[in-house]
Amino acid sequence: MGQQTVIQMTGPQGETVSLGGGVVARNAAFQPAQGAANGIDISMPYVATLPQKLAMILQHGAAISGKPFSQFTVTSATPLQLPATLGQCGRFVAGFSGQQGSMKIMGVFCSLPLDSGGTYKNIWLLAQAPAAVATQSAPTAQAIFGSYRIPPAWLQRKLAPNTAPAVSARVAPLSSGSIVPGAQAIDTSVNCFDLSVLRETPTYDLPKSGGGAKPD
Repeated sequence: MGQQTVIQMTGPQGETVSLGGGVVARNAAFQPAQGAANGIDISMPYVATLPQKLAMILQHGAAISGKPFSQFTVTSATPLQLPATLGQCGRFVAGFSGQQGSMKIMGVFCSLPLDSGGTYKNIWLLAQAPAAVATQSAPTAQAIFGSYRIPPAWLQRKLAPNTAPAVSARVAPLSSGSIVPGAQAIDTSVNCFDLSVLRETPTYDLPKSGGGAKPD
């Protein structure tokens, strides 16, 4: 099942893969099971850590669907060095107890910067499987992650702030050779997200603008 940049897949032993999934969060106290309204999917504090945000999103989703969720534990977390325009991103392995019993999850989770409206986007690539089959399912999940691509124009929209800044802050008079302020930063963010998050490019092969060592 897929819709634009989001793809959902299921396996025969209870495995699921979610590519390009995301929620828009309001910077506020966490309120599990709160229904979506005005384009906001969840309330949770922006200052929370990446594992805390991921746990809140999973707990919220379980509460909305009436499913159990407990004992969330991160066993491995590796932050990604990306431009500030992309907020925080990290790769992780974690476990929790859900409707199918003990579950393992792996993937990459990004929490984009807080925007002028007090909201922020959260995006993930996530694989989930019952603990009994997680090890044998992991290579397939990794291969699926590695094949996932987003067209640049769609990725730019996906990474754009939920609440756009005022027009006066984004647009300047155009003259020969001039550019719209922020356009270069947006292009850099799109390129770095594609290389680092989606393509899993090693740091030594990333440009400096994307947190690597190679010249831009």
